Amino acid sequence: MVDGERNLLYIIFFNQQTDFKMRARAAAFFLWALCVLPALCNAADLRPWFGKEYEVELGLSLLYQNYSSLATSCRRQATQGSNSAFLTLHAQYPFRLYCVEFEATAAASCRQHPGWDNFRLIGRRQLLRESEGLPATLTAGFILTQPLTRALHDISSFHHGHLEGEAFLSLGKSYGGCAEDEDFSFRCWAVGGIGTADVGLPWIRADAACEYNIRNKHKWRLILNTLWGNGKKPLNPCHFKGYGCIHHQSIDCGLRYTYGPCCCGELRAQYLQRVYARNFPDNAHLLFFEYCYPFGVQLPYDY
Repeated sequence: MVDGERNLLYIIFFNQQTDFKMRARAAAFFLWALCVLPALCNAADLRPWFGKEYEVELGLSLLYQNYSSLATSCRRQATQGSNSAFLTLHAQYPFRLYCVEFEATAAASCRQHPGWDNFRLIGRRQLLRESEGLPATLTAGFILTQPLTRALHDISSFHHGHLEGEAFLSLGKSYGGCAEDEDFSFRCWAVGGIGTADVGLPWIRADAACEYNIRNKHKWRLILNTLWGNGKKPLNPCHFKGYGCIHHQSIDCGLRYTYGPCCCGELRAQYLQRVYARNFPDNAHLLFFEYCYPFGVQLPYDY
């Protein structure tokens, strides 16, 4: 082999290696962005109203949770490693009376190294609409969740089994405009749901919220979230395999602020505090940040 051919092969091989390294670095950067960028910003919003029709909404969120004890049936038990973070990417698409949403959540806690926690599919259908002259908006929906095993065994992450399903109803009323177009003065709603998994007994969800809109730019929301497990066993941190068989109870209340919509999307910040817990992390503080960006072509309703 002459020197020219050898140099040509070397250049080709070197360029291929360089191209592979650049692609590997780009992939690593993409994965880093996927897991870290949400930290700069439990994403499902079960209110009865959707976003604008035929407009995709992408969201990036961080839920940070801190607690110092576990409320067992007998006493409060101090615990270490009470800081946990849940990073969520979600996409939502409303069309006519329907809305479909997909979520992918990663977690970092004392039981989970940074990695995927669960994947979730949410489907909703409006049964009654205020825009059609009815007194309230009623929406029915379902949530399908596929948590990973390490997430199921993490006491900071709420999971009952390896496959979970929940059905819910959401009823709301708006005042001073149309809540479906985010043009309202005040609105309130309540959510009731029942869920089950492949392990344990069902749980019940009961939530309520009211929201005040200032000039369609600033929204303030009061929140009450509750979870009620129907399991028979007390919480045992040493042998925890999920909440499916545990008789857990929790009540969280707090406030959410939303800025937008504007040309850059919506920014949301939320704080919740756990005011009651049984067989659950106690005295928890939950801080939530979210960035949402809608895009797409809005088509006429009678298209």
